[in-house]
Amino acid sequence: MSRDEASRRMRISDADRDRVASILREAAGEGRLTLDELEERLELGYRARTYADLEPLTADLPVQRSAASSLSPTVPASVSRPGAGHPLHLKAKAGTITRRGKWRVPSRIEVSNPYGDTRLDFRHATLLSDLVEVDVVASWGDAKLVLPEGATAEISVDTSWFGSVDSRVPEIPAPPAPHFRVVGKVKGGALKVRYKMRIEDWFDWSCDY
Repeated sequence: MSRDEASRRMRISDADRDRVASILREAAGEGRLTLDELEERLELGYRARTYADLEPLTADLPVQRSAASSLSPTVPASVSRPGAGHPLHLKAKAGTITRRGKWRVPSRIEVSNPYGDTRLDFRHATLLSDLVEVDVVASWGDAKLVLPEGATAEISVDTSWFGSVDSRVPEIPAPPAPHFRVVGKVKGGALKVRYKMRIEDWFDWSCDY
């Protein structure tokens, strides 16, 4: 096996997936991708496991050299998973942000996706801290958080301009269960916090499972 082939088979990090997602969203903003193509490629990107999986997603796009080089496995210093003390940044605008299955959750997550759809499923995630702070900006959009059974969540978000919060989990911490502190803005948007999906939520999520 050649060195290039071995590198293409290396496992990618969440940072690699986020960089590809940024490239795709920029291309859609320039009119190079339709919204349907953007959604399809984002879904494939967040399911990707190796660098070879990511390559086809941007192969037909004029990716800048700096962006392309940052996806190379030969530069491992720029691709690190978040530790408990380092926040995870998830950003989009009128896009789709999804985390589910097995993923690493630091003590703080910063999500910004105004006008978009944000779905974070923590049920099978590895929590690096017993206290997780989620700072979410989902104004004029939709955000759903699915917590592990027994987890608690204290919610303090700005819901002005007809925003709404619908939480079905207790607020008071119950150690040793993990506790979530949710802050941010959902002006004109909606935030739902659940242990598991209700019937009406299932139809919203069915395309992702």
